[in-house]
Order: sequence, then structure tokens, then C-alpha cells
Amino acid sequence: MGRNLAAPRPEPLMVRASVGAQGWASIPWLAFFAPHVTRSMRHGLYVVFLINAHDERGILSLQHGAGAALTQLGADKAHRHLRHVASATRASVTAPHDFDDGPIDLGSPSALPLAYQAGCALSRTWAVDDLTEQGLAEDLSRMLDIYRDLVPPI
Repeated sequence: MGRNLAAPRPEPLMVRASVGAQGWASIPWLAFFAPHVTRSMRHGLYVVFLINAHDERGILSLQHGAGAALTQLGADKAHRHLRHVASATRASVTAPHDFDDGPIDLGSPSALPLAYQAGCALSRTWAVDDLTEQGLAEDLSRMLDIYRDLVPPI
């Protein structure tokens, strides 16, 4: 489904998903990467659809990678750093949009989900029952347009 949503895009995107590598992830995800920027959720800027299973919500996010920051800085400094870069990214978006610029809630107290929350620049959240493929496709297209403006293809 993710590849089908990205197929009409003019820029190359790598699409990856995970429900957990060694067991179920607390936050399953479907991510869209500009390969010249990043190829993983550990670092760089990307667009991701996150699943908050606890609260039955889906979140589309313009996201800064969290894993490398956690490893290099520790949780407290990583969260401050990620909030700072997310704020700078929000400030650099020039295209009009109706995405949320407040914090997201992933419903988990674990270190990585909290870092994802800190690294979110823009988002859209749906109750799972309200999520439609068409609504997701339209918002994903707009979010990917913003992403392309921030990290133009090489």
C-alpha cells in the first residue's frame, strides 16, 4: 500500500515498514525516505505513518530520526535536540498547509516513542475508525510535497 501511495510521486522515495524486528514494536510504522537524505528512521528527515495501537490512532508525521540522537546524546538531551530541530523545520516550511504543529501522542512511555514525539515537525492524527485510504493518500501527498520542498532531489 505504501509503495502504491508513493508511486505517482515525481521524486524517488524509498518505502519501508516495520512492526518490530525482534517482537512487536510499541509503535509500528510505514516510512517514506528521500534516499539521498536517509534510508532509516535513525537519523535525517523523513515522512512516516505511525500507529498508536494503545489509543487506536494513526499519525502522519514529518519526522526527524530519533535513534541516533538517543544513542549519541541520551534521552533528555536527545529530546531537547529533537524538539529544537523539529521547531526549526516547522519554521522553514513556506508552503501553506493545515497540518498540526503541536506535539503528537504515541501512547507509550518507552524511550524511542517519546523521541519520535519530540522529533515531529508537522502531523495529522486520525482515529483509526475515521482513517480512509483516500484521506491518507491526500494528506500524504501534501506532506510529501512539503518534504520535497525541504529536501529537494539531487
